[in-house]
Amino acid sequence: MDTIRPVLLTASDTGGAGTATRRIHNGLREIDVDSRMLVRDKSADDPSIYGPDTRFSKAIAKIRPHLNSLPLAFYDSSNAFSISWLPDRLHKQVESLNPDIIHLNWVANGYMSPKLIRRLDQPIVWRLPDMWPLTGGCHYADGCTRYRSKCGNCPQLDSDLSWDPSRITLTRKKRAVEQSDMTVVATTSWLAEKASESAVFENTPIKVIPNGLNTNTFKPFDQEIGRDLFDLPSDALLILFGAVSPFSNPRKGHDLLIEALAQLAPDAEKDVELVFFGASEPIDPPELEFPTHYTGYLNDEESLALLYSAVDIMVVPSRYEGFGQTVTEAMASGTPVVAFNTTGPGEIIDHKKTGYLASKFNPSELADGIEFLLTNPNYRAEFGDRARAVAVNKYDYKHIAEKYRGLYESLI
Repeated sequence: MDTIRPVLLTASDTGGAGTATRRIHNGLREIDVDSRMLVRDKSADDPSIYGPDTRFSKAIAKIRPHLNSLPLAFYDSSNAFSISWLPDRLHKQVESLNPDIIHLNWVANGYMSPKLIRRLDQPIVWRLPDMWPLTGGCHYADGCTRYRSKCGNCPQLDSDLSWDPSRITLTRKKRAVEQSDMTVVATTSWLAEKASESAVFENTPIKVIPNGLNTNTFKPFDQEIGRDLFDLPSDALLILFGAVSPFSNPRKGHDLLIEALAQLAPDAEKDVELVFFGASEPIDPPELEFPTHYTGYLNDEESLALLYSAVDIMVVPSRYEGFGQTVTEAMASGTPVVAFNTTGPGEIIDHKKTGYLASKFNPSELADGIEFLLTNPNYRAEFGDRARAVAVNKYDYKHIAEKYRGLYESLI
């Protein structure tokens, strides 16, 4: 058949969700699929990525997230919550690119109105970066199951109204999806299960395709290169933890990591130090049991790959992860990961083969996993080698792109 022309929609070409989408896009183009990306916030100098191109359109793009959140001012929400009520012109932008398939990604926070789904004539693939596509606005339901029926009385909004923004948003999504030719892609079986339970996607085909990455970029490097680059000690055992806003986002589990480190400290036999990336050192940093280094946010993947190779282990103490890109990035770099046996990381890591899985939200077992790898250099090397092999064979972006090409061809 002729070259497939997908358009991948996502709010930004940066950040975790934007990076995941861009990796799919780059992988598709590497295998000669004529992929284009359409974003609200464009940073990359890439002619195949389209964003606002006038001063006025760029200004509108900047204020849309703030306008979109105005109805939430009447509610008390301490968690990430996004409704999509603003009208948009995405339909015309999509049409101008003449696609034969539409691939939705992270389209929350006012980027896309559900009405767009009803206006599109092409088959639609919606990759789930988190739970937002299947809920009334929360990005992770945190134990709530109202998304299975109709939402309302939303606990994350502290709402006592049945027809609150969560029910309105869920209803709009459900109606739009029912009138579309849509296939859902979940990055893990955990997300696929949540989608199948939801009122939005209850009658929608659901596939599982993990996120990919360039394993020629994320690969093992000499440990000393990264330690020199980031001014890290050459003779200490280094534990890596990374997230955007790691101390203000409870989903990332920094409190569970701190508790685990407190249990680990009395038994540490060698110099152990911590490395945090994704944020600069806070004004009032948490009290930690070990010397700590902050690298800030890393804008390029090459530096990030060197950092993964510079440390001895990676810890991902997240409560919820739709996938867990830092897990596969570390694995591709030959660095074993310690995480909880839940959501995305629990499906990626093979316990005591490519990393270590602790029981769900158990800081003591998390400490056991950290200690196990820190005190067993042979296991660290063995797990790291296996992790690298799994990343190359299962998560390389070209391999993932082939899966998407196969899905596209089956839908056109």
